[in-house]
Amino acid sequence: MINWDKELEKIFEDPLLADVTAPRKRTTSSDRLIAGFQEILAFYEANGRLPEDNQTESSLFHKWKGLLKNEKKIERCRPFDDLGILPQPEQTVEEPQAEYHHHELTEEEQLEAILNDPLLADIESGVDLGLFDIPEYMRQRLNARKETDYIGKRHPCEDFDKYADGFKEIQQGLKSGKYKLIKFSVKNLKVGNYFVEDGMIGYLAAFEDEGVNKHGDRDGRTRVIYENGSESDIKYKTITKNLSVTGYSVIDCSDMTSEELEQYFTLNENDVESGTIYVLRSKSTRPEIAAIKDLYKIGFTITSVESRIANARKEPTYLCADVEVVTKWKVYNVKSSTFEALIHKLFNTVQLQLTVDGHRPKEWFIVPFKIIEQAVVGIIKGKPMLYDSQLQQLILL
Repeated sequence: MINWDKELEKIFEDPLLADVTAPRKRTTSSDRLIAGFQEILAFYEANGRLPEDNQTESSLFHKWKGLLKNEKKIERCRPFDDLGILPQPEQTVEEPQAEYHHHELTEEEQLEAILNDPLLADIESGVDLGLFDIPEYMRQRLNARKETDYIGKRHPCEDFDKYADGFKEIQQGLKSGKYKLIKFSVKNLKVGNYFVEDGMIGYLAAFEDEGVNKHGDRDGRTRVIYENGSESDIKYKTITKNLSVTGYSVIDCSDMTSEELEQYFTLNENDVESGTIYVLRSKSTRPEIAAIKDLYKIGFTITSVESRIANARKEPTYLCADVEVVTKWKVYNVKSSTFEALIHKLFNTVQLQLTVDGHRPKEWFIVPFKIIEQAVVGIIKGKPMLYDSQLQQLILL
């Protein structure tokens, strides 16, 4: 009997087959597209932002911009977008559907409905309807249904130039701290006010109040302008529903007086020094660390900051490198454990995910310094808040 396993081994060991290899799989344009997109995802996860048009990030920046110009490329990459950086497909915002309550008619009511049907009235009056003619009463009902089922859609805003400067002011004010984002509240949705929905700034330009609906809520058509140059005539009730899930209200903080600010930072005999909050920047030359913009260590110490960082280059908690003191604050009436727990919770989504010498430092965060300043002041004041890493804004609750 032939031993086929041994015979096959002899064949494959023949020197003539030594150079025979499996054909190389051809790299397709789709493969290159996904690989490039995954590079962008890795950059975003490490830096908390998208690549910018500078000397070190130019290649990734142009890949990203090229992808955004092609809808087919966006859809091809969407299954791999586990960080949600791709623009969401345009969706029609549906209005609340009317509620219908079914009532079982009695025999008497059914008979009365038949006898009172407008179609019979047309027959009695001698109106000659063709097979495909629609009676007038039915046409009216269809028109009414069309009006009821009207859906608010976004379309280009023809007079956007009237609103462009307002959006620029809000964008700049959010960066400077003049404006703040707070958890959405219906009381702040008024004509002339701004809000943020799914990361986009909107402006309520008009509201045609139709009174109170059957649920006791105000409703009516609105005119909403968005910062991307579009507008919508969405229902007031619908937009409040949407904002309650994914939206924020924009408030003006410029009216806080110097006296109000001073009362938070004026010491009295009842204040007890707790320690020092410090913010550090790493001097590490490791490429994966040096390339990260807005990387800061936020800590709390009851001793001097200088003594804490004296051996920074030997300690994983300082990324085994020298550090630079960006700023520090003397803090009163705040427990170190409380402050550190609040900071870690607030910036949990942007905490540095890196292992150094077998340790994973917990006090390094990828967040703009301006936000850190605002967070420290908020914690000292005892204000509840959260951080939206996509908008890079603190949200007051």
